[in-house]
Amino acid sequence: MKAAHWIRLLAALLVLGAGFGVAAASSLRATNRRHTWNSWHAPRVRLAEQPFTIATNAPTTTSTTNAPTTTTTDAPRPAPVVHPPAAPQPAPPAPAPPPPSTPEPLGVGGSWALTFSDEFSGTALDASKWATTSSAEADHGQGNPGNQQLEWDQAQNCSVGNGVLSITAKPDSITSPSGQHYNWSSCLITSTPSYAFRYGYIEERAQFPANKGFWPAFWTWQAPGGPYIESDVYEYYSDNHTRLYLTQHSGSGGGCNFTLPFDPSAGMHVYGMAILPTGSDWYVDGVKVCHAAGTSTGMTNIIDDNFVYSGNGNRGLQPASGSIGVKTIDYIRAWQQ
Repeated sequence: MKAAHWIRLLAALLVLGAGFGVAAASSLRATNRRHTWNSWHAPRVRLAEQPFTIATNAPTTTSTTNAPTTTTTDAPRPAPVVHPPAAPQPAPPAPAPPPPSTPEPLGVGGSWALTFSDEFSGTALDASKWATTSSAEADHGQGNPGNQQLEWDQAQNCSVGNGVLSITAKPDSITSPSGQHYNWSSCLITSTPSYAFRYGYIEERAQFPANKGFWPAFWTWQAPGGPYIESDVYEYYSDNHTRLYLTQHSGSGGGCNFTLPFDPSAGMHVYGMAILPTGSDWYVDGVKVCHAAGTSTGMTNIIDDNFVYSGNGNRGLQPASGSIGVKTIDYIRAWQQ
Protein backbone atom coordinates (compact mmCIF):
# COMPACT_ATOMS: atom_id res chain seq x y z
CA MET A 1 0.00 0.00 0.00
CA LYS A 2 2.71 2.41 0.95
CA ALA A 3 4.76 1.59 -2.16
CA ALA A 4 1.81 2.16 -4.44
CA HIS A 5 1.05 5.40 -2.70
CA TRP A 6 4.51 6.70 -3.23
CA ILE A 7 4.46 5.64 -6.84
CA ARG A 8 1.22 7.62 -7.46
CA LEU A 9 2.66 10.64 -5.60
CA LEU A 10 5.80 10.57 -7.71
CA ALA A 11 3.79 10.37 -10.92
CA ALA A 12 1.69 13.34 -9.87
CA LEU A 13 4.83 15.35 -9.18
CA LEU A 14 6.22 14.47 -12.60
CA VAL A 15 3.00 15.62 -14.32
CA LEU A 16 2.99 18.85 -12.32
CA GLY A 17 6.64 19.54 -13.22
CA ALA A 18 5.98 18.96 -16.89
CA GLY A 19 3.07 21.44 -16.87
CA PHE A 20 5.17 24.04 -15.13
CA GLY A 21 7.91 23.64 -17.72
CA VAL A 22 5.44 24.11 -20.59
CA ALA A 23 4.01 27.27 -18.98
CA ALA A 24 7.48 28.65 -18.37
CA ALA A 25 8.44 28.03 -21.98
CA SER A 26 5.26 29.71 -23.26
CA SER A 27 5.91 32.69 -21.04
CA LEU A 28 9.45 32.96 -22.33
CA ARG A 29 8.33 32.82 -26.02
CA ALA A 30 5.74 35.52 -25.34
CA THR A 31 8.37 37.70 -23.72
CA ASN A 32 10.68 37.20 -26.70
CA ARG A 33 7.87 38.19 -29.18
CA ARG A 34 7.17 41.42 -27.31
CA HIS A 35 10.86 42.30 -27.27
CA THR A 36 11.15 41.70 -31.02
CA TRP A 37 8.03 43.85 -31.88
CA ASN A 38 9.34 46.66 -29.72
CA SER A 39 12.67 46.55 -31.60
CA TRP A 40 10.86 46.96 -34.96
CA HIS A 41 8.60 49.76 -33.83
CA ALA A 42 10.75 51.72 -31.41
CA PRO A 43 11.02 55.45 -32.40
CA ARG A 44 14.06 56.20 -34.57
CA VAL A 45 16.84 58.13 -32.85
CA ARG A 46 18.74 60.73 -34.97
CA LEU A 47 22.39 60.04 -35.34
CA ALA A 48 23.41 63.08 -33.33
CA GLU A 49 21.31 61.95 -30.39
CA GLN A 50 22.82 58.47 -30.14
CA PRO A 51 25.48 57.89 -27.45
CA PHE A 52 28.93 57.57 -29.01
CA THR A 53 31.53 55.63 -27.02
CA ILE A 54 35.06 54.67 -28.04
CA ALA A 55 36.53 51.87 -25.98
CA THR A 56 40.33 51.54 -25.85
CA ASN A 57 42.81 49.85 -23.59
CA ALA A 58 44.81 53.05 -23.09
CA PRO A 59 44.61 54.77 -19.69
CA THR A 60 42.11 57.54 -19.53
CA THR A 61 43.71 60.96 -19.87
CA THR A 62 41.96 64.17 -19.12
CA SER A 63 43.33 67.23 -20.94
CA THR A 64 42.16 70.74 -20.30
CA THR A 65 43.29 73.63 -22.58
CA ASN A 66 42.50 77.28 -22.73
CA ALA A 67 42.40 77.36 -26.57
CA PRO A 68 40.01 80.04 -27.63
CA THR A 69 36.82 79.03 -29.28
CA THR A 70 36.84 79.70 -32.98
CA THR A 71 33.62 80.56 -34.74
CA THR A 72 33.62 80.22 -38.50
CA THR A 73 31.57 82.75 -40.50
CA ASP A 74 31.38 83.66 -44.20
CA ALA A 75 34.21 85.95 -45.26
CA PRO A 76 32.98 89.43 -46.28
CA ARG A 77 32.65 89.84 -50.06
CA PRO A 78 34.88 92.45 -51.67
CA ALA A 79 33.13 95.60 -52.76
CA PRO A 80 32.35 95.61 -56.52
CA VAL A 81 34.73 97.57 -58.67
CA VAL A 82 32.90 100.47 -60.28
CA HIS A 83 34.44 101.63 -63.54
CA PRO A 84 33.84 105.19 -64.63
CA PRO A 85 31.64 105.48 -67.74
CA ALA A 86 33.54 105.44 -70.99
CA ALA A 87 33.86 108.73 -72.72
CA PRO A 88 31.40 108.98 -75.63
CA GLN A 89 33.02 108.21 -78.93
CA PRO A 90 32.25 110.37 -81.93
CA ALA A 91 30.03 108.68 -84.52
CA PRO A 92 31.91 107.45 -87.57
CA PRO A 93 31.51 109.71 -90.55
CA ALA A 94 28.68 108.79 -92.86
CA PRO A 95 29.88 107.07 -96.02
CA ALA A 96 29.97 109.23 -99.08
CA PRO A 97 26.95 108.70 -101.30
CA PRO A 98 27.71 106.62 -104.36
CA PRO A 99 28.26 108.63 -107.50
CA PRO A 100 25.15 108.88 -109.64
CA SER A 101 25.01 106.06 -112.12
CA THR A 102 25.30 107.02 -115.75
CA PRO A 103 22.69 105.34 -117.95
CA GLU A 104 23.99 103.16 -120.74
CA PRO A 105 22.29 102.50 -124.06
CA LEU A 106 20.09 99.44 -123.81
CA GLY A 107 21.51 96.54 -125.80
CA VAL A 108 24.00 98.56 -127.84
CA GLY A 109 27.61 97.45 -127.57
CA GLY A 110 30.69 99.65 -127.44
CA SER A 111 31.75 102.59 -125.35
CA TRP A 112 29.29 105.49 -125.18
CA ALA A 113 29.23 108.84 -123.39
CA LEU A 114 25.89 110.26 -122.31
CA THR A 115 25.57 113.66 -124.01
CA PHE A 116 21.91 114.55 -123.47
CA SER A 117 19.05 113.37 -121.29
CA ASP A 118 15.76 114.37 -119.80
CA GLU A 119 14.24 112.14 -117.14
CA PHE A 120 11.15 114.36 -116.80
CA SER A 121 11.46 114.45 -113.02
CA GLY A 122 10.15 118.00 -112.63
CA THR A 123 6.70 119.50 -112.88
CA ALA A 124 6.96 121.28 -116.25
CA LEU A 125 8.74 120.90 -119.55
CA ASP A 126 12.33 122.13 -119.29
CA ALA A 127 12.48 125.12 -121.65
CA SER A 128 16.27 125.11 -121.50
CA LYS A 129 16.24 121.73 -123.28
CA TRP A 130 13.11 121.82 -125.41
CA ALA A 131 11.26 124.08 -127.80
CA THR A 132 7.68 123.45 -128.90
CA THR A 133 8.00 124.83 -132.42
CA SER A 134 10.02 123.36 -135.28
CA SER A 135 10.93 124.13 -138.88
CA ALA A 136 9.48 120.68 -139.62
CA GLU A 137 6.04 122.30 -139.17
CA ALA A 138 5.16 124.48 -142.17
CA ASP A 139 2.44 126.51 -140.45
CA HIS A 140 4.31 128.81 -138.08
CA GLY A 141 6.25 125.85 -136.69
CA GLN A 142 3.13 124.36 -135.10
CA GLY A 143 0.98 122.85 -137.82
CA ASN A 144 1.46 120.94 -141.07
CA PRO A 145 -1.74 119.98 -142.87
CA GLY A 146 0.24 119.12 -146.00
CA ASN A 147 1.86 116.27 -144.07
CA GLN A 148 -1.54 114.67 -143.28
CA GLN A 149 -1.58 116.20 -139.81
CA LEU A 150 -4.87 117.38 -138.34
CA GLU A 151 -3.51 119.00 -135.16
CA TRP A 152 -2.13 122.33 -134.06
CA ASP A 153 0.88 121.67 -131.81
CA GLN A 154 1.12 123.81 -128.68
CA ALA A 155 3.08 123.77 -125.44
CA GLN A 156 0.04 123.40 -123.17
CA ASN A 157 -0.63 119.91 -124.50
CA CYS A 158 2.69 118.75 -123.00
CA SER A 159 2.62 118.12 -119.25
CA VAL A 160 5.27 116.77 -116.88
CA GLY A 161 4.46 114.98 -113.62
CA ASN A 162 5.09 111.75 -111.74
CA GLY A 163 8.34 111.30 -113.63
CA VAL A 164 6.89 111.25 -117.14
CA LEU A 165 6.10 113.57 -120.04
CA SER A 166 2.56 113.24 -121.38
CA ILE A 167 1.77 114.46 -124.88
CA THR A 168 -2.01 114.70 -125.22
CA ALA A 169 -3.80 114.91 -128.57
CA LYS A 170 -7.42 115.94 -128.21
CA PRO A 171 -10.33 117.65 -129.99
CA ASP A 172 -9.95 121.43 -130.12
CA SER A 173 -10.85 124.48 -132.18
CA ILE A 174 -7.89 126.65 -133.12
CA THR A 175 -7.23 129.01 -135.99
CA SER A 176 -3.56 129.65 -136.67
CA PRO A 177 -2.06 133.03 -137.61
CA SER A 178 -2.14 131.87 -141.23
CA GLY A 179 -5.93 131.44 -141.05
CA GLN A 180 -5.79 127.63 -141.06
CA HIS A 181 -8.39 126.09 -138.78
CA TYR A 182 -7.59 123.01 -136.69
CA ASN A 183 -10.11 120.75 -134.94
CA TRP A 184 -7.39 119.01 -132.96
CA SER A 185 -4.43 120.03 -130.80
CA SER A 186 -1.35 118.23 -129.56
CA CYS A 187 2.31 118.98 -128.76
CA LEU A 188 5.71 118.59 -130.38
CA ILE A 189 9.11 119.02 -128.66
CA THR A 190 12.51 119.54 -130.25
CA SER A 191 16.00 119.74 -128.73
CA THR A 192 16.84 122.80 -130.85
CA PRO A 193 17.74 124.98 -127.81
CA SER A 194 20.18 122.50 -126.32
CA TYR A 195 21.35 119.56 -128.41
CA ALA A 196 22.34 118.72 -131.99
CA PHE A 197 24.38 115.82 -133.34
CA ARG A 198 25.26 113.97 -136.52
CA TYR A 199 26.29 110.53 -135.27
CA GLY A 200 25.21 108.92 -132.03
CA TYR A 201 22.57 106.83 -130.36
CA ILE A 202 19.18 108.15 -129.21
CA GLU A 203 16.68 106.27 -127.07
CA GLU A 204 13.37 106.75 -125.32
CA ARG A 205 11.09 104.69 -123.12
CA ALA A 206 7.47 105.31 -124.01
CA GLN A 207 3.89 104.06 -124.17
CA PHE A 208 1.73 104.82 -127.22
CA PRO A 209 -1.95 105.81 -127.48
CA ALA A 210 -4.43 102.99 -127.93
CA ASN A 211 -7.23 104.72 -129.83
CA LYS A 212 -7.00 104.83 -133.62
CA GLY A 213 -6.09 107.99 -135.51
CA PHE A 214 -2.93 109.02 -133.65
CA TRP A 215 0.58 109.11 -135.09
CA PRO A 216 3.33 109.29 -132.48
CA ALA A 217 6.92 109.45 -133.74
CA PHE A 218 10.50 109.79 -132.44
CA TRP A 219 12.91 111.19 -135.03
CA THR A 220 15.60 113.68 -135.98
CA TRP A 221 15.36 116.75 -138.18
CA GLN A 222 18.03 119.00 -139.63
CA ALA A 223 19.36 121.68 -137.33
CA PRO A 224 18.21 125.23 -138.21
CA GLY A 225 19.72 126.43 -141.49
CA GLY A 226 20.80 122.98 -142.64
CA PRO A 227 19.74 120.91 -145.67
CA TYR A 228 17.00 118.31 -145.37
CA ILE A 229 18.04 115.44 -143.09
CA GLU A 230 15.66 113.06 -141.36
CA SER A 231 16.12 109.83 -139.41
CA ASP A 232 13.01 108.14 -137.95
CA VAL A 233 13.58 106.01 -134.86
CA TYR A 234 9.96 104.98 -135.38
CA GLU A 235 6.59 106.05 -136.67
CA TYR A 236 3.47 104.38 -135.29
CA TYR A 237 -0.12 104.60 -136.54
CA SER A 238 -2.48 103.67 -133.74
CA ASP A 239 -5.00 101.89 -135.96
CA ASN A 240 -2.41 99.06 -136.18
CA HIS A 241 -0.83 98.04 -132.87
CA THR A 242 1.53 95.51 -134.45
CA ARG A 243 3.60 97.68 -136.81
CA LEU A 244 6.48 100.13 -136.45
CA TYR A 245 7.96 102.02 -139.42
CA LEU A 246 11.75 102.42 -139.08
CA THR A 247 13.16 104.70 -141.77
CA GLN A 248 16.41 106.42 -142.70
CA HIS A 249 15.50 109.22 -145.10
CA SER A 250 19.07 110.52 -145.47
CA GLY A 251 22.04 109.38 -147.53
CA SER A 252 21.35 106.07 -149.26
CA GLY A 253 18.26 105.61 -147.08
CA GLY A 254 16.78 102.29 -145.99
CA GLY A 255 14.70 100.89 -143.14
CA CYS A 256 12.20 98.25 -142.09
CA ASN A 257 8.56 97.68 -141.31
CA PHE A 258 8.87 95.89 -138.01
CA THR A 259 6.18 93.63 -136.55
CA LEU A 260 5.95 94.13 -132.81
CA PRO A 261 5.80 91.11 -130.46
CA PHE A 262 3.77 93.16 -127.96
CA ASP A 263 1.08 95.85 -127.81
CA PRO A 264 2.93 99.20 -127.45
CA SER A 265 -0.19 100.85 -126.04
CA ALA A 266 -0.29 98.42 -123.10
CA GLY A 267 2.93 99.49 -121.39
CA MET A 268 6.32 101.17 -121.57
CA HIS A 269 8.97 99.90 -124.00
CA VAL A 270 12.38 101.14 -125.10
CA TYR A 271 13.00 102.34 -128.67
CA GLY A 272 16.42 103.39 -129.95
CA MET A 273 18.46 104.11 -133.08
CA ALA A 274 22.21 104.12 -133.63
CA ILE A 275 23.12 106.58 -136.39
CA LEU A 276 26.68 105.67 -137.31
CA PRO A 277 29.15 106.52 -140.08
CA THR A 278 28.67 102.95 -141.31
CA GLY A 279 24.86 102.98 -141.39
CA SER A 280 21.84 102.96 -139.11
CA ASP A 281 20.66 100.33 -136.62
CA TRP A 282 17.31 100.15 -134.83
CA TYR A 283 16.67 98.61 -131.40
CA VAL A 284 13.48 97.64 -129.56
CA ASP A 285 13.84 96.77 -125.86
CA GLY A 286 17.58 96.38 -126.38
CA VAL A 287 17.27 93.98 -129.33
CA LYS A 288 18.58 94.99 -132.74
CA VAL A 289 15.69 94.64 -135.19
CA CYS A 290 16.83 96.46 -138.35
CA HIS A 291 19.87 97.78 -140.24
CA ALA A 292 20.16 100.19 -143.16
CA ALA A 293 23.19 101.40 -145.10
CA GLY A 294 21.99 105.01 -145.12
CA THR A 295 23.02 107.44 -142.40
CA SER A 296 22.86 111.08 -141.38
CA THR A 297 24.48 113.61 -143.67
CA GLY A 298 24.65 116.51 -141.22
CA MET A 299 23.69 117.97 -137.85
CA THR A 300 20.21 117.21 -136.54
CA ASN A 301 17.96 117.86 -133.53
CA ILE A 302 15.76 115.35 -131.68
CA ILE A 303 11.98 115.60 -132.18
CA ASP A 304 9.21 113.82 -130.27
CA ASP A 305 5.51 114.19 -131.09
CA ASN A 306 1.99 112.78 -131.04
CA PHE A 307 0.39 113.85 -134.32
CA VAL A 308 -3.25 113.37 -135.29
CA TYR A 309 -3.42 111.43 -138.56
CA SER A 310 -5.67 112.48 -141.42
CA GLY A 311 -5.40 109.09 -143.10
CA ASN A 312 -4.96 110.90 -146.43
CA GLY A 313 -8.65 111.62 -146.32
CA ASN A 314 -9.62 108.13 -145.15
CA ARG A 315 -11.95 108.85 -142.26
CA GLY A 316 -11.69 105.22 -141.17
CA LEU A 317 -8.11 105.95 -140.12
CA GLN A 318 -8.91 109.20 -138.35
CA PRO A 319 -9.67 109.37 -134.64
CA ALA A 320 -13.28 109.02 -133.58
CA SER A 321 -15.10 112.16 -132.59
CA GLY A 322 -14.20 113.14 -129.05
CA SER A 323 -11.32 110.64 -128.88
CA ILE A 324 -8.16 111.45 -126.91
CA GLY A 325 -4.73 109.96 -127.52
CA VAL A 326 -1.92 110.20 -124.95
CA LYS A 327 1.73 109.33 -125.53
CA THR A 328 3.65 108.88 -122.29
CA ILE A 329 7.46 109.20 -122.19
CA ASP A 330 9.63 108.08 -119.29
CA TYR A 331 12.91 109.51 -120.60
CA ILE A 332 14.77 110.66 -123.70
CA ARG A 333 18.56 110.16 -123.86
CA ALA A 334 21.40 110.56 -126.34
CA TRP A 335 24.97 109.23 -126.41
CA GLN A 336 28.00 109.67 -128.62
CA GLN A 337 31.14 107.61 -129.06
